[in-house]
Amino acid sequence: MRWLQMSAALLVLMLGPLGLAAAAGHELTVVKPTDGATIEGSTVTITFTTAGIKLVPTTIPVAEAGKHPEANKQGEGHLHFVLDLQPLVVWERGDPYTFANVPPGEHQLMVELVNNDHSSLSPPVMRMIRFRTTANQITPATMPNTGAATHRDTVNLLLILIALSTIVGGLILCRKRV
Repeated sequence: MRWLQMSAALLVLMLGPLGLAAAAGHELTVVKPTDGATIEGSTVTITFTTAGIKLVPTTIPVAEAGKHPEANKQGEGHLHFVLDLQPLVVWERGDPYTFANVPPGEHQLMVELVNNDHSSLSPPVMRMIRFRTTANQITPATMPNTGAATHRDTVNLLLILIALSTIVGGLILCRKRV
């Protein structure tokens, strides 16, 4: 009997935070990049979905985060993006956000749904995504084979002509001496 009570208490403790998150009704899904993704190039577009919250502009400066609870309204807020240790990006739309000039290598992205005054929701709704970027692979341009002479063909032809003229010129010099 005691084992059953302890198990029930443990279950309540484990599911408690999940219940609060579900009760709050705020959802955030980062669609792209996915955790562990490899992205070619220096442009990273963050695609996401939210539920249970209306994304709205904020009038509170980031420097005053959490100091204006009167600005917070139930069901309203915005997003914060932090890529590596770069400055915070405040995003108030449902459209994707694009980071440009991301250097090749390992990166960590934090996306958080926040209140109008930039404070975290209760419970916090945050996603951490790790991904990797690689430099663009420069693919050499290929020319279609149209039957026309290419630069390489022209160079080869010139080399053959030089070799032939050297041989013919040498033969002519040899005949004159004889």
